[in-house]
Amino acid sequence: MIKFLFLADTHLGFDYPINPKVSRRRRGNDFFNNFQHVLDYAVNNNVDYVLHGGDFFFRSKVPSPIVDKAYTMLYKFAENNIPTIIVPGNHERSILPSSFLTSHKNIYILDEPKTYFFKNNHTSIAISGFPNVRENIRDNFENLLNQAVEGNPFSDIKMLLLHQSIEESKVENFTFRYGKDVIPQKLLPQGYDAILSGHIHRAQIIPMRMKNDEVPIIYPGSIERTSVAEINEEKGFYILEFDKNAEEEWNLSKIEFIKLPTRQMAKLDVTLLTEDKDTIRNWLEIELSKFDEDAVIRMRCNVSQTRKLLTAKFLRKITPDTMTLTLAPIYRKRK
Repeated sequence: MIKFLFLADTHLGFDYPINPKVSRRRRGNDFFNNFQHVLDYAVNNNVDYVLHGGDFFFRSKVPSPIVDKAYTMLYKFAENNIPTIIVPGNHERSILPSSFLTSHKNIYILDEPKTYFFKNNHTSIAISGFPNVRENIRDNFENLLNQAVEGNPFSDIKMLLLHQSIEESKVENFTFRYGKDVIPQKLLPQGYDAILSGHIHRAQIIPMRMKNDEVPIIYPGSIERTSVAEINEEKGFYILEFDKNAEEEWNLSKIEFIKLPTRQMAKLDVTLLTEDKDTIRNWLEIELSKFDEDAVIRMRCNVSQTRKLLTAKFLRKITPDTMTLTLAPIYRKRK
Protein backbone atom coordinates (compact mmCIF):
# COMPACT_ATOMS: atom_id res chain seq x y z
CA MET A 1 0.00 0.00 0.00
CA ILE A 2 1.10 3.57 -0.75
CA LYS A 3 -0.57 6.33 1.22
CA PHE A 4 -0.93 10.01 0.27
CA LEU A 5 -2.19 12.83 2.47
CA PHE A 6 -3.84 15.68 0.56
CA LEU A 7 -4.58 19.07 2.16
CA ALA A 8 -4.95 22.62 0.87
CA ASP A 9 -5.78 26.21 1.78
CA THR A 10 -3.93 26.36 5.08
CA HIS A 11 -3.90 30.20 4.90
CA LEU A 12 -1.10 30.45 7.45
CA GLY A 13 -0.84 33.96 8.85
CA PHE A 14 -4.59 34.63 8.75
CA ASP A 15 -5.48 36.90 11.71
CA TYR A 16 -1.96 36.56 13.10
CA PRO A 17 -0.69 40.11 13.70
CA ILE A 18 2.99 40.41 14.55
CA ASN A 19 2.58 43.39 16.89
CA PRO A 20 -1.11 43.53 17.94
CA LYS A 21 -2.23 46.86 19.35
CA VAL A 22 -4.91 45.32 21.55
CA SER A 23 -5.09 42.04 23.42
CA ARG A 24 -7.94 39.80 22.26
CA ARG A 25 -8.51 36.23 21.12
CA ARG A 26 -7.43 35.91 17.53
CA ARG A 27 -7.68 33.07 15.04
CA GLY A 28 -4.11 32.91 13.80
CA ASN A 29 -3.10 30.05 16.06
CA ASP A 30 -6.12 28.01 14.94
CA PHE A 31 -4.61 27.75 11.45
CA PHE A 32 -1.10 26.94 12.66
CA ASN A 33 -2.45 24.39 15.15
CA ASN A 34 -4.47 22.56 12.52
CA PHE A 35 -1.52 22.57 10.13
CA GLN A 36 0.59 20.97 12.85
CA HIS A 37 -2.24 18.51 13.49
CA VAL A 38 -2.07 17.43 9.82
CA LEU A 39 1.71 17.04 9.93
CA ASP A 40 1.53 14.99 13.13
CA TYR A 41 -1.13 12.77 11.58
CA ALA A 42 1.12 12.10 8.59
CA VAL A 43 3.99 11.02 10.84
CA ASN A 44 1.86 8.92 13.20
CA ASN A 45 -0.08 7.14 10.43
CA ASN A 46 2.74 6.13 8.10
CA VAL A 47 1.85 8.48 5.26
CA ASP A 48 4.26 8.15 2.34
CA TYR A 49 3.67 11.51 0.63
CA VAL A 50 2.01 14.83 1.52
CA LEU A 51 0.43 16.93 -1.24
CA HIS A 52 -0.57 20.55 -0.62
CA GLY A 53 -3.07 22.12 -3.04
CA GLY A 54 -2.09 25.76 -2.61
CA ASP A 55 -2.80 28.88 -0.56
CA PHE A 56 -0.13 27.81 1.90
CA PHE A 57 -0.08 31.41 3.18
CA PHE A 58 -2.96 33.85 3.59
CA ARG A 59 -1.61 36.44 1.16
CA SER A 60 1.33 37.20 -1.14
CA LYS A 61 3.24 39.66 1.05
CA VAL A 62 3.76 37.76 4.29
CA PRO A 63 5.67 39.19 7.27
CA SER A 64 9.00 37.44 7.79
CA PRO A 65 8.13 36.03 11.25
CA ILE A 66 5.11 34.24 9.75
CA VAL A 67 7.16 32.89 6.83
CA ASP A 68 9.82 31.63 9.25
CA LYS A 69 7.26 30.06 11.58
CA ALA A 70 5.46 28.23 8.75
CA TYR A 71 8.59 27.07 6.94
CA THR A 72 10.21 25.93 10.18
CA MET A 73 7.22 23.66 10.79
CA LEU A 74 7.52 22.37 7.24
CA TYR A 75 11.29 21.85 7.53
CA LYS A 76 10.98 19.90 10.78
CA PHE A 77 8.32 17.73 9.17
CA ALA A 78 10.54 17.11 6.13
CA GLU A 79 13.13 15.64 8.50
CA ASN A 80 10.78 12.65 8.83
CA ASN A 81 11.71 11.71 5.26
CA ILE A 82 8.17 12.22 3.93
CA PRO A 83 8.25 14.08 0.59
CA THR A 84 5.94 17.12 0.52
CA ILE A 85 4.80 18.63 -2.78
CA ILE A 86 3.22 22.11 -2.78
CA VAL A 87 1.57 24.03 -5.61
CA PRO A 88 1.38 27.84 -5.10
CA GLY A 89 -2.14 29.27 -4.95
CA ASN A 90 -3.83 32.56 -5.74
CA HIS A 91 -3.26 33.99 -2.25
CA GLU A 92 0.48 33.67 -2.87
CA ARG A 93 -0.07 35.20 -6.31
CA SER A 94 1.34 31.94 -7.68
CA ILE A 95 4.77 32.39 -6.02
CA LEU A 96 5.73 31.17 -2.56
CA PRO A 97 8.09 33.37 -0.51
CA SER A 98 11.69 32.26 -0.89
CA SER A 99 13.60 30.82 2.05
CA PHE A 100 16.58 28.53 2.59
CA LEU A 101 14.20 26.38 4.67
CA THR A 102 12.38 25.23 1.52
CA SER A 103 15.61 23.85 0.05
CA HIS A 104 15.21 20.66 2.10
CA LYS A 105 15.53 17.55 -0.07
CA ASN A 106 11.99 16.45 0.87
CA ILE A 107 10.24 19.72 -0.04
CA TYR A 108 9.10 20.10 -3.64
CA ILE A 109 7.41 23.23 -5.00
CA LEU A 110 5.55 23.30 -8.32
CA ASP A 111 6.77 26.82 -9.07
CA GLU A 112 6.31 26.27 -12.81
CA PRO A 113 4.62 23.66 -15.01
CA LYS A 114 6.50 20.45 -14.20
CA THR A 115 6.31 16.88 -12.96
CA TYR A 116 8.03 15.44 -9.90
CA PHE A 117 8.91 11.76 -10.04
CA PHE A 118 9.33 9.44 -7.06
CA LYS A 119 10.25 5.82 -6.57
CA ASN A 120 8.58 3.79 -3.85
CA ASN A 121 10.32 0.40 -3.86
CA HIS A 122 9.67 -0.65 -7.47
CA THR A 123 6.72 1.71 -7.99
CA SER A 124 7.02 4.89 -10.07
CA ILE A 125 4.94 7.92 -9.03
CA ALA A 126 4.39 11.13 -11.01
CA ILE A 127 2.90 14.31 -9.53
CA SER A 128 2.30 16.96 -12.19
CA GLY A 129 0.99 20.50 -11.88
CA PHE A 130 1.55 24.22 -12.19
CA PRO A 131 0.97 27.34 -10.04
CA ASN A 132 -2.44 28.98 -9.88
CA VAL A 133 -3.51 30.86 -13.00
CA ARG A 134 -5.58 33.88 -11.99
CA GLU A 135 -6.85 34.83 -15.44
CA ASN A 136 -8.35 32.68 -18.17
CA ILE A 137 -7.30 29.20 -17.07
CA ARG A 138 -9.89 27.81 -19.50
CA ASP A 139 -7.92 28.90 -22.57
CA ASN A 140 -4.46 28.33 -21.05
CA PHE A 141 -4.98 24.97 -19.36
CA GLU A 142 -4.03 22.64 -22.20
CA ASN A 143 -0.82 24.51 -22.97
CA LEU A 144 0.25 24.56 -19.31
CA LEU A 145 -0.58 20.89 -18.87
CA ASN A 146 1.47 20.00 -21.96
CA GLN A 147 4.42 21.91 -20.53
CA ALA A 148 4.07 20.10 -17.21
CA VAL A 149 3.96 16.58 -18.66
CA GLU A 150 6.11 16.95 -21.80
CA GLY A 151 8.25 13.86 -22.26
CA ASN A 152 6.97 12.15 -19.12
CA PRO A 153 7.69 8.41 -19.06
CA PHE A 154 5.17 5.81 -17.90
CA SER A 155 4.34 5.92 -14.18
CA ASP A 156 2.44 3.42 -12.06
CA ILE A 157 0.63 6.19 -10.17
CA LYS A 158 -0.17 9.56 -11.78
CA MET A 159 -1.89 12.52 -10.18
CA LEU A 160 -2.44 16.13 -11.21
CA LEU A 161 -2.04 18.78 -8.48
CA LEU A 162 -3.70 22.17 -9.06
CA HIS A 163 -5.16 25.24 -7.40
CA GLN A 164 -8.08 26.12 -9.65
CA SER A 165 -11.87 26.03 -10.02
CA ILE A 166 -12.97 22.96 -11.95
CA GLU A 167 -16.36 22.45 -13.58
CA GLU A 168 -18.97 21.10 -11.11
CA SER A 169 -17.08 22.20 -7.99
CA LYS A 170 -19.35 23.81 -5.40
CA VAL A 171 -19.25 26.62 -2.84
CA GLU A 172 -22.24 27.30 -0.61
CA ASN A 173 -25.19 27.56 -3.05
CA PHE A 174 -23.14 28.01 -6.22
CA THR A 175 -21.78 25.48 -8.72
CA PHE A 176 -18.92 26.40 -11.07
CA ARG A 177 -19.86 25.45 -14.62
CA TYR A 178 -18.75 28.13 -17.07
CA GLY A 179 -16.33 31.01 -17.36
CA LYS A 180 -12.72 31.77 -18.17
CA ASP A 181 -11.67 30.98 -14.60
CA VAL A 182 -13.18 27.48 -14.66
CA ILE A 183 -11.50 24.38 -16.12
CA PRO A 184 -14.02 22.37 -18.18
CA GLN A 185 -13.92 18.70 -17.28
CA LYS A 186 -13.53 17.78 -20.95
CA LEU A 187 -10.06 19.37 -20.91
CA LEU A 188 -8.81 17.25 -18.01
CA PRO A 189 -6.30 14.60 -19.08
CA GLN A 190 -6.93 10.87 -19.30
CA GLY A 191 -4.77 8.26 -17.65
CA TYR A 192 -4.60 9.91 -14.23
CA ASP A 193 -5.60 8.25 -10.97
CA ALA A 194 -6.93 11.48 -9.44
CA ILE A 195 -7.20 15.21 -10.09
CA LEU A 196 -6.34 17.08 -6.89
CA SER A 197 -7.05 20.76 -6.37
CA GLY A 198 -7.13 23.45 -3.76
CA HIS A 199 -8.90 26.84 -4.01
CA ILE A 200 -12.45 25.71 -3.16
CA HIS A 201 -12.84 25.74 0.61
CA ARG A 202 -15.57 23.09 0.78
CA ALA A 203 -14.31 19.50 0.90
CA GLN A 204 -15.81 17.50 -1.96
CA ILE A 205 -15.23 14.72 -4.44
CA ILE A 206 -16.55 15.17 -7.98
CA PRO A 207 -16.73 12.01 -10.12
CA MET A 208 -15.40 12.50 -13.64
CA ARG A 209 -16.04 9.80 -16.26
CA MET A 210 -13.13 9.04 -18.55
CA LYS A 211 -13.99 6.29 -21.04
CA ASN A 212 -14.81 3.34 -18.77
CA ASP A 213 -13.16 4.79 -15.68
CA GLU A 214 -14.43 7.21 -13.08
CA VAL A 215 -11.62 9.52 -12.00
CA PRO A 216 -12.18 11.55 -8.82
CA ILE A 217 -11.67 15.30 -8.73
CA ILE A 218 -10.81 15.92 -5.09
CA TYR A 219 -10.98 19.15 -3.11
CA PRO A 220 -9.89 18.77 0.55
CA GLY A 221 -11.20 22.24 1.39
CA SER A 222 -9.52 24.62 3.83
CA ILE A 223 -8.17 23.42 7.18
CA GLU A 224 -10.11 26.17 9.00
CA ARG A 225 -13.18 28.29 8.32
CA THR A 226 -12.18 31.63 6.84
CA SER A 227 -15.66 33.21 6.52
CA VAL A 228 -19.25 32.73 7.64
CA ALA A 229 -19.97 31.25 4.20
CA GLU A 230 -18.22 28.14 5.58
CA ILE A 231 -20.14 28.15 8.85
CA ASN A 232 -21.61 24.65 8.43
CA GLU A 233 -18.67 23.01 6.67
CA GLU A 234 -16.52 20.35 8.26
CA LYS A 235 -12.80 20.99 7.85
CA GLY A 236 -10.09 18.44 7.28
CA PHE A 237 -7.98 16.62 4.70
CA TYR A 238 -8.04 13.44 2.61
CA ILE A 239 -6.07 10.22 2.79
CA LEU A 240 -5.66 8.41 -0.53
CA GLU A 241 -4.58 4.77 -0.43
CA PHE A 242 -3.26 2.87 -3.44
CA ASP A 243 -3.11 -0.94 -3.63
CA LYS A 244 -2.29 -3.47 -6.32
CA ASN A 245 -5.14 -5.34 -7.99
CA ALA A 246 -5.13 -8.93 -9.26
CA GLU A 247 -3.30 -7.81 -12.43
CA GLU A 248 -0.54 -6.23 -10.31
CA GLU A 249 -1.69 -2.74 -11.31
CA TRP A 250 -1.86 0.08 -8.80
CA ASN A 251 -5.39 1.42 -8.15
CA LEU A 252 -6.78 4.11 -5.89
CA SER A 253 -8.54 1.78 -3.44
CA LYS A 254 -9.63 4.14 -0.65
CA ILE A 255 -10.35 7.83 -0.12
CA GLU A 256 -10.97 8.88 3.48
CA PHE A 257 -11.80 12.33 4.84
CA ILE A 258 -10.16 13.08 8.20
CA LYS A 259 -11.86 15.83 10.20
CA LEU A 260 -9.88 18.54 11.95
CA PRO A 261 -10.88 20.21 15.23
CA THR A 262 -12.55 23.57 14.66
CA ARG A 263 -14.09 26.17 16.93
CA GLN A 264 -17.80 26.87 16.63
CA MET A 265 -18.54 29.63 14.13
CA ALA A 266 -21.83 31.50 14.45
CA LYS A 267 -23.66 34.63 13.33
CA LEU A 268 -25.33 37.05 15.71
CA ASP A 269 -27.75 39.62 14.32
CA VAL A 270 -28.36 42.56 16.65
CA THR A 271 -31.85 43.84 15.91
CA LEU A 272 -32.49 45.46 19.29
CA LEU A 273 -33.28 49.19 19.12
CA THR A 274 -31.78 51.01 22.08
CA GLU A 275 -29.57 53.94 23.01
CA ASP A 276 -28.86 52.60 26.50
CA LYS A 277 -25.52 50.85 27.11
CA ASP A 278 -26.76 48.74 30.00
CA THR A 279 -29.64 47.42 27.92
CA ILE A 280 -27.44 46.34 25.02
CA ARG A 281 -24.79 44.99 27.41
CA ASN A 282 -27.32 42.76 29.19
CA TRP A 283 -28.79 41.59 25.89
CA LEU A 284 -25.40 40.74 24.41
CA GLU A 285 -24.19 38.92 27.51
CA ILE A 286 -27.26 36.67 27.36
CA GLU A 287 -26.86 36.04 23.64
CA LEU A 288 -23.13 35.33 23.84
CA SER A 289 -23.70 32.85 26.65
CA LYS A 290 -25.64 30.66 24.20
CA PHE A 291 -22.49 29.91 22.18
CA ASP A 292 -19.44 27.78 22.96
CA GLU A 293 -17.03 29.56 25.23
CA ASP A 294 -14.39 29.66 22.48
CA ALA A 295 -16.77 30.39 19.59
CA VAL A 296 -15.96 32.61 16.61
CA ILE A 297 -18.83 35.11 16.34
CA ARG A 298 -19.66 37.31 13.37
CA MET A 299 -21.94 40.09 14.65
CA ARG A 300 -24.08 42.26 12.41
CA CYS A 301 -26.03 45.36 13.43
CA ASN A 302 -27.78 47.68 10.99
CA VAL A 303 -29.76 49.57 13.66
CA SER A 304 -27.98 52.91 13.66
CA GLN A 305 -28.92 53.94 17.24
CA THR A 306 -27.71 50.65 18.67
CA ARG A 307 -24.63 50.41 16.51
CA LYS A 308 -23.27 53.67 17.92
CA LEU A 309 -22.91 51.86 21.24
CA LEU A 310 -20.97 48.93 19.76
CA THR A 311 -17.52 50.46 19.90
CA ALA A 312 -14.44 48.24 19.80
CA LYS A 313 -13.67 49.10 23.43
CA PHE A 314 -17.21 48.23 24.54
CA LEU A 315 -17.25 44.91 22.67
CA ARG A 316 -13.86 43.88 24.09
CA LYS A 317 -15.18 44.46 27.60
CA ILE A 318 -18.25 42.25 27.26
CA THR A 319 -16.77 39.50 25.04
CA PRO A 320 -15.27 36.55 26.96
CA ASP A 321 -11.50 36.33 26.53
CA THR A 322 -11.90 32.88 25.00
CA MET A 323 -14.15 34.09 22.16
CA THR A 324 -13.37 35.83 18.89
CA LEU A 325 -15.95 38.46 17.94
CA THR A 326 -15.98 40.72 14.89
CA LEU A 327 -18.52 43.36 13.89
CA ALA A 328 -19.52 43.23 10.23
CA PRO A 329 -19.72 46.42 8.14
CA ILE A 330 -23.17 47.96 7.76
CA TYR A 331 -25.08 46.25 4.98
CA ARG A 332 -26.62 48.61 2.48
CA LYS A 333 -28.90 47.41 -0.27
CA ARG A 334 -27.84 48.33 -3.78
CA LYS A 335 -30.11 50.77 -5.53
